[in-house]
Amino acid sequence: MRKSIFIIGFWCFYCALSSAQVFDPNAVVGIWKVVGGEVNFPPTPDKSLEKQIAGLKEQFLHSDFVFQGDNNFSFNIKLDDFKVQKAHWKYNPNSYRYEIQLWEDKDKNNSFLMVLEVKKVGDKTYFLLPTDEELPKEFSIKLEVVKMLE
Repeated sequence: MRKSIFIIGFWCFYCALSSAQVFDPNAVVGIWKVVGGEVNFPPTPDKSLEKQIAGLKEQFLHSDFVFQGDNNFSFNIKLDDFKVQKAHWKYNPNSYRYEIQLWEDKDKNNSFLMVLEVKKVGDKTYFLLPTDEELPKEFSIKLEVVKMLE
């Protein structure tokens, strides 16, 4: 019985090791075009606000993220209030997230403009924008992205 448990345990350990992938934080370098995804907002009874939210969703779904090798970052979206230019990106290995901040704040660990999680599901890549405690839990952004050739 002990031998069977040992063999099962060994195979589980071996499979976990063999399927583990080394993560390269620089794998995001390039231009990422949003090709789909979900942008969810809490329901609102205000019809004019609902129309604005629909327009905002549409703009997120036609935007792109630019991660440069020198850690420059930009988020290109038609809405000026959401556009990010001349920013800095860095990878936080503790949270497994990319932190975007103003270039002058690059040596600080606060004042983030945006935080991104990168998830790979099959052959698709998603950028998730985690929300903070101030936003309702119904608010979420999950963008399917493709890396453009440079």
